[in-house]
Amino acid sequence: MSTAEIERVYRELRVAYLAEAPARLTELRKDVAAFSAGEADAAASLRTRFHRLAGSGGSYGFPEVGRVARELEHFLDTGPVPGPETATRLEAGITAIVRAFDAGAAELGQAPVSVVDRRPEFTWRALVVAPEGRVRGRIAAALRSAGFEPVLQAPDGVHATSHADRPDLVVLVADGGSEAPYALAAAWTSTAIGRPRAVVLVEAGGTIDRLRAVAAGADLVLVEEQVDSELPRFARTMARIGAPPPRVLVVHPDRVASGLLASHLEHAGIRVTQAASAGEAQDAAEAEFPDLVLLASRLPDADGLTFARLLRQDPRFHLVPLVLLAASGAVPEEIAALRAGADDFLPQPVDPALLLQVVVSRAERGRRLREMVHRDGLTGLLNHATLMAELEFAVESARRNGGSFALLLLDLDHFRRVNDRYGHLVGDQVLFHVAALLRSQVRASDLVGRYGGEEFAVVLQGCTPEGAVLVAHKLHQRVGASPAETRDGASVPVRASVGAAVFPEHGVTAAELAHAADRALFAAKTFSLKPPMGSTRPRSVISPVMPTSRCTGRWSSAEIRAVAMVMPAD
Repeated sequence: MSTAEIERVYRELRVAYLAEAPARLTELRKDVAAFSAGEADAAASLRTRFHRLAGSGGSYGFPEVGRVARELEHFLDTGPVPGPETATRLEAGITAIVRAFDAGAAELGQAPVSVVDRRPEFTWRALVVAPEGRVRGRIAAALRSAGFEPVLQAPDGVHATSHADRPDLVVLVADGGSEAPYALAAAWTSTAIGRPRAVVLVEAGGTIDRLRAVAAGADLVLVEEQVDSELPRFARTMARIGAPPPRVLVVHPDRVASGLLASHLEHAGIRVTQAASAGEAQDAAEAEFPDLVLLASRLPDADGLTFARLLRQDPRFHLVPLVLLAASGAVPEEIAALRAGADDFLPQPVDPALLLQVVVSRAERGRRLREMVHRDGLTGLLNHATLMAELEFAVESARRNGGSFALLLLDLDHFRRVNDRYGHLVGDQVLFHVAALLRSQVRASDLVGRYGGEEFAVVLQGCTPEGAVLVAHKLHQRVGASPAETRDGASVPVRASVGAAVFPEHGVTAAELAHAADRALFAAKTFSLKPPMGSTRPRSVISPVMPTSRCTGRWSSAEIRAVAMVMPAD
């Protein structure tokens, strides 16, 4: 790829990023309003949005956007109190970001962000291309339940051509033998610039050629019976993914060749980490989880195919796209690469245009796939299987490094009553609300997952028994003080019990820790004990061990450190 071609691709990426600016700014203003109103999750949400802008602004050639966003992120780290002064500071920062976007728009010959028409409230947009009838109505209802704003359109082959008109999700209905859905899918997915985040094909009354649908670029194919359950789940997952620049790990022994590959990718706004050996690559993958690995077939300390097999044996990297760079395009070498676990095969020297296309498409699809496999569809938290796998890794890391960590299990009290009184849809809203609370109350390095049903789990890295008590106490109070507000305006009170176990005091394997925390949770729900400070009914227990002095209600310092009964019921 020539320098002019690289610059053209990079400019298109910048234009696409600029097109997303109005929606990002609307999200920020909504969060500022929520923060000023004292909403519990607003500060954490704002900090996350500024953090993402700080990282992506520089990557896409808007350094002033990144600088201002980073300043606002640090400002939020100081714990400002909601009030007029804080709101003024945040609004001034957003205004500075708008000016920075406008300066970039002038450079690119685009309309200023400050005058681009934007909706007063941000929602995800979905275009539904389908004939009038029952199926279209079901699709619209399913999308609304996932927080999307559906726009209904007859199947006339028309689709948006500008970034401002681009929907986030396109749903196409095949009504039996029609060519239109496949043609529309191909039209929407034929270019990376202006492509919606996802294209879904729905079979209604006919048969979809699934191979052809995939070839047309469809991200998901559903039958009509799956619309009510699978479409909202997919839409919520897609909304969480966003579009950060991909992170690519280039593993190549030749520093010159590695630098050239990195240069091609970095010009397109992709973040690149380089490694010259298998050992360096392992350390780099541990430090910053990549969206894709570009791997040379020969390395100084290991055969490239061997390293690929080792990478695939690690559950954390099962779904990370792996592209092998080989000295030739021989068929036997390509077969060996695929058998080793590679997803694609590029002979060297690599054509820059092909390299960019492979990396962008593979990284985005890999991110989407990992999100759906590892996350709970309702709450967005880690699912049970992924949580237990991460718990195993935490045990191994603590065992190697001599550290400690805590596992907290939180169970919503009398949750069945919520479902019985308000219905399961409100119950789902309550679970989503609690998930957001938990995410906002722990550090970014801690893990939060849905353990099952109305149970949640938190893994606190580097945490002592005393620290676990404090965090558990905070979570218990936060949940109890924050009723869930439903979409219908109802306020649903929420209470929770918490049990905790600490490595290695209460278990030296993931299973032992989970069992210990579960026993502690059971004790928190069923026993009436006398903890310190005159409290009579604890709602959280750390460790499954009962205090020897519970009959007297007096605790020794050793018992407080080792057992720590906390959180009296209100």
